[in-house]
Amino acid sequence: MKKEFLLALYLCAVSCMAVTCKKQSTTQPVTPSNDTSLVNLSHLDYLYTPVKFQTGTSAAGIFIYSEAPDYHRVGDADEGFTCVDDVARAVQVYLRSPKFSSDTAIQNKTFQLINFILEMQSANAYFFNFLFPDLSINTNGVTSINNANWWSWRALYALSEAGPVIRKINVSLADKIDAAISKLVAKIKTDLVPLPQTNKIVNGIIVPQWLPAGSGTDQAAIIILGLIPLANNDAVLTSYIKKLADGIAIMQVGDATHFPYSCILSWENTWHAYGSDQAYALMKAGAFLNDADYTEKGMAEVDNFYSWLLKNGIKSSFEVTNNGTAIVLNNEKSFDQIAYGIRPMVSAAAEAYRLTNNEKYADLAGHLAAWFLGANDAGKIMYSVTTGRCFDGINSSSSVNNNSGAESTIEALLAMEIVENYPAIKVALNKYKK
Repeated sequence: MKKEFLLALYLCAVSCMAVTCKKQSTTQPVTPSNDTSLVNLSHLDYLYTPVKFQTGTSAAGIFIYSEAPDYHRVGDADEGFTCVDDVARAVQVYLRSPKFSSDTAIQNKTFQLINFILEMQSANAYFFNFLFPDLSINTNGVTSINNANWWSWRALYALSEAGPVIRKINVSLADKIDAAISKLVAKIKTDLVPLPQTNKIVNGIIVPQWLPAGSGTDQAAIIILGLIPLANNDAVLTSYIKKLADGIAIMQVGDATHFPYSCILSWENTWHAYGSDQAYALMKAGAFLNDADYTEKGMAEVDNFYSWLLKNGIKSSFEVTNNGTAIVLNNEKSFDQIAYGIRPMVSAAAEAYRLTNNEKYADLAGHLAAWFLGANDAGKIMYSVTTGRCFDGINSSSSVNNNSGAESTIEALLAMEIVENYPAIKVALNKYKK
């Protein structure tokens, strides 16, 4: 198969981008925020929808798409109308809400979304991703099949974060979460942990083959984040976290003075913004493994690459080649810019601030988060504090996709929750916003 097709297939599995679909439902009411918080759950609540699986299980999903100008909810007949990839991240939004501990409505939404994730786990322990409008599971689609892919790692990350919190208020659901995690972890130990640590060369770049998708540092990052809460008393998982972190570290190219400035490539010789949680995961791995080398590598990307992006313009993706004397840029793209590409950088810069208490990282995190509030190439406010909507992307310096689907909404809310957790980052955001 040609490299271009493999890359296209991989990128398709990475990101569920909006497509045209005719199915409509009710329009969304505008619910202004009742406080000064940047986090407004109104649009996410609107995308939330109860479902009943064909097994009889009651749960809830998140509509994938919401189309302007009336923001009617939309599904996709080919893939489905809701998916684990979005539902898992919605669980994290609700869990991280400061209202979670006291708001039973938020708690119940979280329970139902978790039920959805649990119901999508297959007999082989991996997860299917999409649910069709007739409430049957999409078991064959390339972005939905039950294999070692994004949606399974998203489920792991959400469930491992949710488990201890849910156990305090819903023991029976927590038991189900633990059972699902145990199945998936056993599968990871069988399928992924034993992979030999071999490398290949792509355009002069050393590429580790033991990462998901053959070299997916982005997916490896989510696995690390999902496994850390589970690995304290598990030597195999601890060793695997180190193995994944080693693979991510290999994919870091350049340094403080040489392009691409400590960037961690996403797949083979390609970097893409969306889902690039590698720096954040390395910092978390460094703390968990008590190994400063991983922390320093994560912070190097924050220090060098993120700063370069802010000075030279946010990118959506690029390829690089090692010509033997330097790393050179190929196929640079500035658009589309999406929330899923900005939030990972906000996460990493905020983590650097948490670890060091250095105000420069708070300033950087706020500067990056200001993308949502107009500090972007289009000069457009992408996230509305009044409605809780985040537009689906910036197509060019003069064009914005005004739809507001699940992924953009959720990623914006995750970013705003981070900002709200750190007053210094919120101050910086207000300084840079337009």
